[in-house]
Amino acid sequence: MTTPTADSPTRVRRIYDRNAGLYAPSVVAEAASLLDAYLATAEQHGLDRKAADEDGWLALSASETVSRKYSRPETERTSAELSTLVRELNAALTAEGLEVVPTQIRMGTGVAPLPGGPTWGMNGGLAISLYSDSGWQLMANVARTTVHTIYAPATAAGAREVAQLVHAVLRGDATDPFRRNR
Repeated sequence: MTTPTADSPTRVRRIYDRNAGLYAPSVVAEAASLLDAYLATAEQHGLDRKAADEDGWLALSASETVSRKYSRPETERTSAELSTLVRELNAALTAEGLEVVPTQIRMGTGVAPLPGGPTWGMNGGLAISLYSDSGWQLMANVARTTVHTIYAPATAAGAREVAQLVHAVLRGDATDPFRRNR
């Protein structure tokens, strides 16, 4: 994997910020690295880097290709894998100083709202789920809710990134994926 240039992560982040999902820093870095590889290939074919992606199609392609990789697994996860990842997530949420609470969401982990932060639904908190055939999902901690994908690896490191993203949403530091005019 190539090291992203200073501009590539910013370009990828701009694309991801237009979407309702949340994107882990490792996913942004991976997409930026892919963008730089695309631009290097264009350069090898005699194209100027700026001209090669003047309309932003290479940046969009890199962003979409990498995010798709984290929206669902290649093969279904086993219940043992899911249990391990949920334990990793709960540990990461606790390490972030967040309170893990019960949820009605199947295979979900509830997270209590933070004082002074935004709230959603009746109890104000959020829930994160992970299923055998999907990536990480974020929703309000209520029975009927809108679901947003959290694009992050389904690993212990990915669980830590998910916890950090959820913490940022609960503090109001990250763009609220539930806000209508995003």
